[in-house]
Amino acid sequence: MEALLKFNMDDSDDQMSHLRCVKSLDMALVIWEFIRNSRKKLEDREFKDGYEAIEATYEEFYNLLEEHDISIDKLVY
Repeated sequence: MEALLKFNMDDSDDQMSHLRCVKSLDMALVIWEFIRNSRKKLEDREFKDGYEAIEATYEEFYNLLEEHDISIDKLVY
């Protein structure tokens, strides 16, 4: 079985669709890393309040996005 995806790179919607396809493995790896490893790291830390825990969680997620060169703005807007 074979599949062929074609994109018109002159069309901005197709450019975004292409980028989403190209970055799909990176996005899956970020999700996997966040669920499997980041949770363990965050559970081992002590936070003074819920706000600090939420901030640390977001920071961890954004760091993973950066490590995998994922720009949400490029994928959504």
